[in-house]
This record gives sequence, C-alpha cells and structure tokens, in this order.
Amino acid sequence: NALKIAKKFGVEIEALSCGKNIALINEQIKVFKPKKVAILDPNDLNDLEPLSAKVFVGLEGIDAMVEECVSNLVINAIVGVAGLKASFKSLQTNKKLALANKESLVSAGHLLDISQITPIDSEHFGLWALLQNKALKPKSLIISASGGAFRDTPLELIAIQNAQNALKHPNWSMGSKITIDSASMVNKLFEILETYWLFGASLKIDALIERSSIVHALVEFEDNSVIAHLASTDMQLPISYAIDPKLASLNASIKPLDLYALSAIK
Repeated sequence: NALKIAKKFGVEIEALSCGKNIALINEQIKVFKPKKVAILDPNDLNDLEPLSAKVFVGLEGIDAMVEECVSNLVINAIVGVAGLKASFKSLQTNKKLALANKESLVSAGHLLDISQITPIDSEHFGLWALLQNKALKPKSLIISASGGAFRDTPLELIAIQNAQNALKHPNWSMGSKITIDSASMVNKLFEILETYWLFGASLKIDALIERSSIVHALVEFEDNSVIAHLASTDMQLPISYAIDPKLASLNASIKPLDLYALSAIK
C-alpha cells in the first residue's frame, strides 16, 4: 500500500527492506529502483536481485540503512517488538516516523518523541482527523474494533479454535500476526495503549465493536456531542497522509462510501 501511494504521488523510494519474501522485494526493486535494500536473513543473499542497490543484512543492517538514508521519512512496518530498534534509529536520526509497528509505542511510548510520529492505522488516523477540530474540547477517545474472527463464536467454544480459524478475519486482509492478535483482541489493547501515548494521556479512552469497520474512531467532546470518522476499509488513506498530507487531501486514495447502502451501523 505504501508503495502504491508513493508511485501515485511521484515519491522516490530511497530504501526498501523485507523479512523473508525475497521474491516480492525483487519485484519491488525492479519497479522502484531503490538505492539501498535490507533483508533479514543472510541466507537469502543469493536469491536477492539488488541491481545497483547497496545491500544491508539483519536488524542491525536496517538500522545502518536508516542512518545512511537522506530521506526525511521512514515507514516502519516491521512485525513485533523487533521493530522497536528501527523506530528509535529513525527518530535519533531526525527523521519523521510513519508507524505501523504497534509494539514500538506499546513497549516504549514513554521514550519516543511522539511529535515526530504519524500512526498509519485507520483508528489513530481517524482520531487525528477528528481532533483537528480545535473549536471543541475532547473528553473521551473511542476506537472501533471489528471483533476479529471470533466475534460471533460462543465463549465456551473459543478454547477449541485453531490458528486457521483465527486467520479468517471478517473485514481486513492483514499479516498473520496482526490477524491473530485481532482474533484475541490483543491488537485492540495495543491500540488503546497507542492512543494513550499519541493523544490521550489526560482523556478517557475506550473501544467498541463496530462490525463493518466503516467507523474507525469517535471523539466525545465536553459538550457531550460525538463526532465519528467513517471511511472505506483501506489502509491507503492513513498512509497517504503520512507520506504527503497536502497531496492526500487533494487526491482520493480510497473508494467513496456508499452511504445509501448503509442500512445500519452496528
């Protein structure tokens, strides 16, 4: 999604990294021709086709690559707590951080410069958009949850479910870890903690299940009014604002909502 937006906006990709999907990054290298490439496993070097790109290896290699980059924006979508080092390195080198790695804020939100972080998930983007209304004073922040794969599973049957069932997310197409975390609702706990560090140290924070994933966030204000952020289920919207807010505001990156087709939001 990030590369789609970069291509649409004409943004040059200076560096790319990947875990184990060497075939995919080889295709991305052909299209975007980055100057630097990082892979996780040195055993994959023989399969990598870097063209003229400088190659880095391992998590330490990603750190070194970030430090050498002249670009002022890093998108960190590394899975798990392994992404924390890249977040630190990005901020230490005075780069803006577009953050998809939840564990960075969950485990070290008190150590990160929040002013340089743009979250690229739908819930926190929704909160950010709603909080641009400076005329109203927020009282509580609410993020939505789809409920994950087991939202309709009776509680007594949860214990006998397997990973294959947990990976059947009803709304989103995501990586396996975040899909499992969605099924267990751990992902939503992470997002509540992220909300605390990003927006809400002095505000009440809550989550509610909204089955369609059309409502991404709500803000309740001191006058007891509530404003919701609605959008299609497409991560290109928050990513586009992280890459270039001005272009994002002028160029639609997602399909419009058919409000007439929404009989109800539950």
